[in-house]
Amino acid sequence: MTTAESNDLIIEVTRLPVQPGAALRLLWMLDDSSASATDLGRLIESDPALSTYVIRLSNTAFYGLARKVSTAWRAVTVLGLATVRAVATAAVFDLFSENGRSVPDGFWEHSITTAAAAAAIARRVGVQPNDAFGAGLLHDLGTALVFRRALRRYETAMDRRDANPEMLLVDIENEEFGATHAQVGAAALGVMRFPAEVVGAIADHHREPIDVMSALGRLLIAADAVALAADGVDTEENVTIGDALDALEITAGPGDGLVDDVRGDRENLGSFLG
Repeated sequence: MTTAESNDLIIEVTRLPVQPGAALRLLWMLDDSSASATDLGRLIESDPALSTYVIRLSNTAFYGLARKVSTAWRAVTVLGLATVRAVATAAVFDLFSENGRSVPDGFWEHSITTAAAAAAIARRVGVQPNDAFGAGLLHDLGTALVFRRALRRYETAMDRRDANPEMLLVDIENEEFGATHAQVGAAALGVMRFPAEVVGAIADHHREPIDVMSALGRLLIAADAVALAADGVDTEENVTIGDALDALEITAGPGDGLVDDVRGDRENLGSFLG
C-alpha cells in the first residue's frame, strides 16, 4: 500500500461530523482553561446520551462514592478532565452507538480493563491516575475507527491474523492499511488536539517499552499487558508483562496483587457498559 493510500485511510476514519454536536463542542470547551465544571456539565446535559455515559461512569463502584452522582457537573469533578475528554472523544466517533455493531467484539471490555490497569500503575509511578485512565480507555481507538469506517479492510486483516497466528498484528496492519491501529488512533487524537504526550503514548503502545522514552507511553504498554494478563493472557504481541513493568521499574511478582487488583477494578467498572 502506498503512503498516499494510507493517508487516505487515516483521513477517512478520522473525519469529524459536519455538524458539531455536544460531544465535539465539549472537546473544544475542554481546551478553554476558563471553563468551569458547571459550564462543562451544562453542555454535557444538553446531550442525553453523553450525559448518561458520563454520569454512569462516575457512579461505578470504581470511584467508590458514598452518594450517587446525579448531575453532569458533579460527574466532571469525579472523573477529571482527561477521562471526560476520553468519553467525549468516543462519543464524537459514535463508539457508543447502539445501531448494529459499533465496535469489534470485546473492544469496550478490553478498553475498560486497560484503563483500570493504567490508573493502578499510575499510582505506583507518580503519573496522574485520571490522565492514565483516559489514555487507557482510548488506546485501541484506531481499531474501532477502522472497524466502523473501513470494515472490509478490518475484516481482511483479521482473517489474515486468524490464518497466520505467527504474524504480529501490527505487521499485518502495516501491509493491509499502510499504518497500524496505534498510528490511526494517534492521528485521530491529534485531530482532536489531545496533548502531545497522550498522542505519543497511543502511537507507541505496541513498541518495545525500552524504546519508548515517555513515562505515559511506557505506562500504557504495561497497562495493555496487565489487562491481557487479567484476562488470562500474559503477553501483548511480543511484550511480556514482566518486561513492560521492568521498564517502569516495577516488580510485580505472584504476591504483588497488581493483576488481581485490576480484575477487581474491571468488575467495579462493569456497569459503565450498561
